[in-house]
Amino acid sequence: MRVLKSFFKEKETLLGISAAIAFQLIFVIVWLTGYNGVYDRTDQFSIGIVNDDAVLGEGITNKLEDRDLFQITEFEGLKKAKQELDERNVNMLIHLPDQMMEQLQENEDVNIDYYINQSTPTLTKQMMETAANRVNDELNQQVRETMNTQLAENLPQMVAAEAPSEDMKAMVEEVASQVVELVQENTQITPVEANVVKTNDKEGFAITVVPLLIVLASYISAMLISQYLQFTNGKLTNEYTRSALFIGRQIINILLAIGISLLTVCLMYLFNIELDHNFFALWGIQAILLFSFLAISQVFVMLFGNPGMIFNIALTAIQLVSSGALVPRELLPSFYQELGNLLPATYGVNSYFSLIYGGGDLASDLKHLSIIIAVLLGIAIVVQIVFYLWDKLKSQKTPTVKN
Repeated sequence: MRVLKSFFKEKETLLGISAAIAFQLIFVIVWLTGYNGVYDRTDQFSIGIVNDDAVLGEGITNKLEDRDLFQITEFEGLKKAKQELDERNVNMLIHLPDQMMEQLQENEDVNIDYYINQSTPTLTKQMMETAANRVNDELNQQVRETMNTQLAENLPQMVAAEAPSEDMKAMVEEVASQVVELVQENTQITPVEANVVKTNDKEGFAITVVPLLIVLASYISAMLISQYLQFTNGKLTNEYTRSALFIGRQIINILLAIGISLLTVCLMYLFNIELDHNFFALWGIQAILLFSFLAISQVFVMLFGNPGMIFNIALTAIQLVSSGALVPRELLPSFYQELGNLLPATYGVNSYFSLIYGGGDLASDLKHLSIIIAVLLGIAIVVQIVFYLWDKLKSQKTPTVKN
């Protein structure tokens, strides 16, 4: 019992227990609130439409807009639309070809292209393929209704016109109408075929989890590094000034970001992860991402010391939810979408989708990571200045002891 009491007298023991409890509470609360109602927000997906058919295409576009299943964006040209899809500004692109009605009237099948960018979360790709098939079924239904209406209106009159006498016209038209109804009931016409085009496609399941894996491993590594550097910082406070310790800490962060990122990249090559960019591009981006994680995780331990790990645990859960690594950001509550815009994991996930699959906007992701790093380093500097002034104020208030 004395040993147990001794353990529980140490604050590190209590801190470890608190961290374990906090880990459970934070992850359950954040993940369940973040992923609650995901399938109720599918109308936040954006579908691009390029309509080259002035007759049938107009009706199809209007019907999709009226259904409110997705956010509909119309593009005039296919080239611009493909670029928006490539940069993940739309989730799927539908191309309605020219002269669809003419092809249908000539009993030809119509091919509608559904472009789906594979450089997105797995759930997005799956939902877009399901949506493409559903939209195509609705298009076939609409085409059937149009063709049946035209058949019912025109065929009886055409047949009746060939009747030998006026007395026979009414009877022939009635019989023709019944024949048309019978044909419509027993014929399933599916003239519109879905052609799903997967852009930036890569084979293999392992690569689909790389963005999540790298972000999770990188942030936990950064969190542990920041925690232990804070321990070391506390032991060296009597030997060096705050500014010297801060500068030394940032130099270590830079060196570790470069070194550990090199290890990460080598492991990816070792496991044959096929990339769309070269070795040095991947190394540089991973180093910047890891340094951004070090910059954000060190702020909390600088502010709160050892209890700062609780905030870092919370940030782990929040970043995994808000980054879009598991569930598309479009399906998250607006709170997590806005929060994700401020955190580095979001741009890390985007970068890895671009690095592995292609597409995206790496320059924009790197710009946001750089801004986040600059802001976090600024906050860390302010924290150091405030602590310095506080120490100075305390030393001035401490009474001197006279002999």
